[in-house]
Amino acid sequence: MTPTTTQKTFVNCWHTLLLIFLTSVLLHPKPGISQGATAELVLINGKILTMDNDESLVSAVKIVAGRIVAVGDSLTDIDPSPQAQIIDLNGRTVTPGLIDSHIHYFRDSHVPGYLFSDIETAFTIPDLLEALTKRTESVPAGEFITAFGRLRAEQFAENRLPTLAELDGAAPNHPVYLHVSFNGPAVTNSLGKTFFEARGVSVNESGTFNMGQTASAVQALFDDYNNEDALRTVREYMQFSASLGLTTIQNFSGCSGFAGIPVGPDVLCEGNYYDLWQKRELRVRVRTAAGATGVNTDPNGIYQIVPSTEAALQELQNLGGGDSWLAFTTTGEFVVGGFGDTGAPFADAYLQIAERGWSLRQHSISNGENDAHISAFEAVNATLPIADLRWALEHVFSITGNDMNRLKDIGAGVTVQNQQYLLGRSGPPYRDLVDSGIPVGAGTDASAISPLTPWVSLYHMVSGRVASGAVANAGQQITRLEALRLYTTGSAWYTFDDQDLGSIEVGKLADLVVLSDDYLTVPEEEIRTLSSVLTIIGGEVVHAAEEYADLLTSVRDLSSLVIPETPVLTQNYPNPFNPATQIQFDLPAASEVRLTVFDLLGRQVQVLAEGHYPAGLHAVTFDATDLASGLYLYELKTQTARLVGKMLLTR
Repeated sequence: MTPTTTQKTFVNCWHTLLLIFLTSVLLHPKPGISQGATAELVLINGKILTMDNDESLVSAVKIVAGRIVAVGDSLTDIDPSPQAQIIDLNGRTVTPGLIDSHIHYFRDSHVPGYLFSDIETAFTIPDLLEALTKRTESVPAGEFITAFGRLRAEQFAENRLPTLAELDGAAPNHPVYLHVSFNGPAVTNSLGKTFFEARGVSVNESGTFNMGQTASAVQALFDDYNNEDALRTVREYMQFSASLGLTTIQNFSGCSGFAGIPVGPDVLCEGNYYDLWQKRELRVRVRTAAGATGVNTDPNGIYQIVPSTEAALQELQNLGGGDSWLAFTTTGEFVVGGFGDTGAPFADAYLQIAERGWSLRQHSISNGENDAHISAFEAVNATLPIADLRWALEHVFSITGNDMNRLKDIGAGVTVQNQQYLLGRSGPPYRDLVDSGIPVGAGTDASAISPLTPWVSLYHMVSGRVASGAVANAGQQITRLEALRLYTTGSAWYTFDDQDLGSIEVGKLADLVVLSDDYLTVPEEEIRTLSSVLTIIGGEVVHAAEEYADLLTSVRDLSSLVIPETPVLTQNYPNPFNPATQIQFDLPAASEVRLTVFDLLGRQVQVLAEGHYPAGLHAVTFDATDLASGLYLYELKTQTARLVGKMLLTR
């Protein structure tokens, strides 16, 4: 068929655009990591704490295809290729990615409002108010700004929470709700007070809620919380984690807990993380667990932990089995009985876990609990050795030397967290545990009773100080490198990642953190406020401060959570591409969306996204495996905008 004049004009027009486009690509390549399958990233002139067995200090590392392939002290040592992206660290300190071995990440990322994460490192009321004012700049007017857990009056020099008037001054256009621990107390501002009272929630005239009287307030907030909101808060929590250098988390429990209020039935909880994993949009490695409480068994004498674990394993298998970003690792932190229980049939339940080859992590905070659980460990070990299963007691605010020896004899260990930091109490006995030689991992148990930031936890281990500044753990301090080891190789052992994570060594996955200051030399108090200026997971940049902003080429990078005024469609990356590329779009508000690919004749090739999407940044993958080389168009249609981009498929 002979082309019409209109068709000829259309094609000629796009031929001209193609030449312009190719010229633009060749003269102005996208900054960042090499776009090819053998992308190579090289870091030089750093103070790189490898955390290998010799605690080697090097200045350069080379990453290819997500793994570390060379470390050394010069470019000659690591032999970069001509295509390598080289980053000069200018003397900055680098550590392995930090691993939290015990955290309630799913629960703490599924809370109402826009997260006020910087409250964790506010140590005076003026600090808090300044951080709150800054947070209002990235939150739509009228939306709640919240913090659940993560704070306590004792962390502030004034030893109190902010007042209603102070919160009004810092956030005059946003309702605010700050909730301490599981059940309060809590405080709100005038806009928040109006919101709660309109829903029949009793609020003190001062804007406060007494401890134990927060359930109705939390319920009112959750009544307006849907899964679109949940996806936003999950992304916010991952963003904050990446900004701290936290690259792997071991999650325990689901999404309910604050004031005993569950999330709504349409909130997917762990399903949101599974969905983000399938879309390649996780920004932290997720390790999951299965737990159970009570002492009931089925007619065959099987404890509930068995079907619970089998269901969790099957769910992950149905999704494709997981990978280095998402994996099931353990049972716990409860598998039978409950809080403070020392008389549950631990040995019987533990044996069923061991028979199935599963790991076990058991909540245990007192010497009495420790003895009950270790006795059950020993009973199982007499039948089935458990050393290879990496069983552990969790928390251990105290533990005797004899019990440490008992754990060592059977190849078990502990993980420790800094719950006592905000509570102002002694423990865990870090020094005794490190000296005992048993496996020790570190974490936070965040965030109901401790902050998420690992740097506060590291400060607690090193200084022995609690939030008030008092030394409450005298004699149990450990060195900075010892503390860092618990957060790296120590925790990697418990997530069964020790062959791939925890140190900067050849062959391991490239999870690295470039720090805002030198962890080894900053004054002790300043450890608390360290952060990451560049976080890399598996060779992908997931967080970058301004000085490294040109490296933000990965779709996992969602570091800018400022709401755009209008929809934004970004250039696909990589571009040119073969055979797959990824496209991001950013929405100022929830909207119906259709993202479609067309060829140059205007024929629809593929619909990449269609339906109702929440506000925020989204990423989709376009796989052109079966398509011919050439220029393609991609069009984003929303309820308020139509945007078009161009991309080039090369073979």
